[in-house]
Amino acid sequence: MNRFKTFLSLTGREFRLFKNNPIMVMLFIGGPILYGIIFGAVYQKGKFTDLPVMVVDKDNSAMSTRFIDMLDDMDVLKVVAVKHETINMRTALMNDKALAAVVIPDGFEADLLQNRHPEINAYVNSANLMTSSYVSRGLLTAGGTLNAGIKIGAMQKQGLPVAVAAGQYEAFHSNTFRLYNPASNYMIYSWPSYLAIILQTVTIVVMALSFTSEYEASTFKELCQKSKSVSMMMAIKVIPYWIISIGLAGIMACFYVIFREPFPKHILDAAVIFFLFIAAATFMGMVASIIFKTQLRAVQFLMVLSMTVYIVSGYSWPFDQTGWAARVFAYIFPMMPFVNGYRILLFQSGTLSAISDYTTILVIQVCFYALLSYLLLKIKTWKDMKNSQS
Repeated sequence: MNRFKTFLSLTGREFRLFKNNPIMVMLFIGGPILYGIIFGAVYQKGKFTDLPVMVVDKDNSAMSTRFIDMLDDMDVLKVVAVKHETINMRTALMNDKALAAVVIPDGFEADLLQNRHPEINAYVNSANLMTSSYVSRGLLTAGGTLNAGIKIGAMQKQGLPVAVAAGQYEAFHSNTFRLYNPASNYMIYSWPSYLAIILQTVTIVVMALSFTSEYEASTFKELCQKSKSVSMMMAIKVIPYWIISIGLAGIMACFYVIFREPFPKHILDAAVIFFLFIAAATFMGMVASIIFKTQLRAVQFLMVLSMTVYIVSGYSWPFDQTGWAARVFAYIFPMMPFVNGYRILLFQSGTLSAISDYTTILVIQVCFYALLSYLLLKIKTWKDMKNSQS
C-alpha cells in the first residue's frame, strides 16, 4: 500500500514538473496544435486548380483557338496569356508566372486538314515535381481529347456514324481506376506523415527533457531515494506522458473533423498502433534523457536525428528503393513502421493482421528501448549511489 502511495505521489510530482516547465508544455501540447493549424491552412484545398499556363499561338486559327479553350476548360489549368510571337521559354517560365508554355506552330490547322501531322510542343517547368506532374497530365488530357475529336470528325465527314468512327479510332479501351485516394487529394495523402513526424518529435524531445531536467535541478538522487527501484522510476516518467497522449489523440481527432479527413475504418486497430508508436517514442526519448546530462544536448541530438527519419521512412519515397544504410537507419525510429502501417489502416481500411510486420517492429522497438533504458538507468543510479556513499 505504501508503495502504491509512493507511486501516485511521484506520478503527481511528474505531472507538476511537466506543468511547471513551459518548454515541455509548448512542445508536447502546443506544438501539435500549432502545426496542425498551419498544416490545415496550407493543404486544406487538397489538390491543384488553375495552374497558370501560357500559349504561343503562331497559327491564330479556329482550330488553335479551340485547343486554347480546351486547355482553359481543364480544372487544373488556367491560360493566363496568349501570345502570337516567339518568346524565350526560360524567361517565360521563370518565377512561376507560368508553369508551362504551349507552342502551336504556324499552319497548324492547314496541316491537320492535309493530314500532315503537325506537332504541338509543350515546355513544362519541372522545378516543382508536383505541379509539373499535374500540368503535364492536364496538357496530355486536353491534347488527347482534341486529337480524338479531330480523328472522329474526319471519319464522320467520310460518312461513318459517330459510334462506328469512335470504334475505329480506338482499337481497345484502357481504363484506370484510382483506389484509396481517388481524388489524388494531397492533404489526405500527407496527413499520416504529419501525424507521425510531429508526434514522434515532440514525444521523444519531451521525454529527453525528463531526466536531464532532474540532473540540472540536482533532484535525481532525491528521485532515486523515493522511487527505490528502477522500474518504478521508469513508470512514473512514462505514464504521465502516456495519459497526456490520450488527450493529444483527442486533439488530433478534432483536426480530422475540422479538416474533413477520413477516419480509419477500424478505430481500435488504429489505437493499438498509435499506443505502440507512443510507447516506443517515449522509451527512445528516455534513453537519450539518461545518456545526456543537459537538456540542450539531448534536444539538439534528437532534433537532428528525428527530422531526418522522415526522408527514409518510406512514406513519400518507396522504402524498397532506398539504400541498405538508409533502411537500417529507418528501423531505429518508430516513425517508419507507424506511418506505413497507419497508412494501410487509413487508406485501405486494413486491420492489424494486414500490418503485422509493422506492429511487430514497433513491439521489438518498445522492448528494446525499454530494456536499454532500464540497464542505463540501473547503471546511472548505481554510480550516483556509489558516489554519494564515498
